[in-house]
Amino acid sequence: MRLAKFLFGALALCMLAKGVLADEYPVKPVTIVVPYPAGGVVDIVGRLIADKLRASLGKRVIVENRPGAGGTIGAAAVARATPDGYTLLLAGAATHVFAPLLYRTVPYDPVQQFAPITQLTAGPLVLVVNSGLPLQNMKEFLAYLKANGDRVNYASNGKGTFPHLAVELLKQAAGLNPTHVLYNGGPPAILALVSGDVAFSVNHIPNVLAQVKAGKIRPLATTGLARSSAFPDLPTFDESGFKGFETNAWFGLFAPPGTPQPIVERIWTDSAAALKAKDLRDRLATQGDEPVGSSPMVFAAYLQGEISKWTKVVREAGITPE
Repeated sequence: MRLAKFLFGALALCMLAKGVLADEYPVKPVTIVVPYPAGGVVDIVGRLIADKLRASLGKRVIVENRPGAGGTIGAAAVARATPDGYTLLLAGAATHVFAPLLYRTVPYDPVQQFAPITQLTAGPLVLVVNSGLPLQNMKEFLAYLKANGDRVNYASNGKGTFPHLAVELLKQAAGLNPTHVLYNGGPPAILALVSGDVAFSVNHIPNVLAQVKAGKIRPLATTGLARSSAFPDLPTFDESGFKGFETNAWFGLFAPPGTPQPIVERIWTDSAAALKAKDLRDRLATQGDEPVGSSPMVFAAYLQGEISKWTKVVREAGITPE
C-alpha cells in the first residue's frame, strides 16, 4: 500500500513537473541539430525555420551542424539528448527511412527513439533528359525506354539517394530496365547528363534549374502529387498516367522520445504558423520546396508510410545494406 502511494505520488510529481516545464517553455536557447554541413539545402531550411521560431518563442534558436555518416551522427546525438524540448533534429528520409535500409548498423531506431513534431517541407524531384534526345513528354520518354532497354543509362547522386530510388520506383511501376550510373552527388550527375554520358536523371530541383534554364537539359515531369511551384507548367507523374506516383524529398522536426507533448505541440504550432509567412515560402520555392506544417500525429503516420513504401522498393530492387 505504501509502495503504491509512493509510486502514485512520484507519478503525480512527474506530471506536475512536466506541466510546469511546458507552461514555462522555453526558458533558455533551443538548439536545432542539422546533421549535414552548413550551406546545403537542409541547412537553409533549418536556418529559415530557426529565424521564425526565434521570434515566436522569444529565445535564441541555434542551428548546430553535426555532419557525418549520412546524417546518422547528428540524428543519434538527438536520440540520446534530454527530452526537454531544448534539443531538436531537422532531418528527413536519409536518416529516418534510407539509412536503416542501406546500412547494416544504425545507432538509433528511427521510430522508437524520436518524437515526430512536424513535416516542414516536401520537395518533388523532376525527370530531366539530355536536350539532344527528341523526347518532349512522358509518353515519348516511356516509349524510348521500352524500345532501348538497358542500353539507356541514367544518373543518380549515389546508391540509396532519392534520385536512385525514385528511378527504382519508376522501373517497378512501368516494367523498365535502364542502367544505373552512380555519381558522387548531384552536380556531377547533372554534368554527365549535360554531356550526354547518360540519357536522363530524376533529380532534385535545385540541381537542375540552371541547366534547364540554359536549355541543356529538358524537364518532362515532376514527382509530387501536385504541380511544383518551380515548374508550374510541367505535369506530374500522376497526371502523366502513373496514378499515385509520388516521391518527395522531405524534411521535418523531431525531438527525443519522452519530450512533453505540450512542448511538442507548441513547436509544431509555431512552425506551422512560420510556414505561412510569404518570405519563408518564397525562399523555400527557390530551392523547389513546398511548405507542409503537418501535426505530430499526421507526420508520424507519414513517416510510417514512407518506411513501408521504400522498404518494398529497396527489397524488390535487390539493394543490400553495406
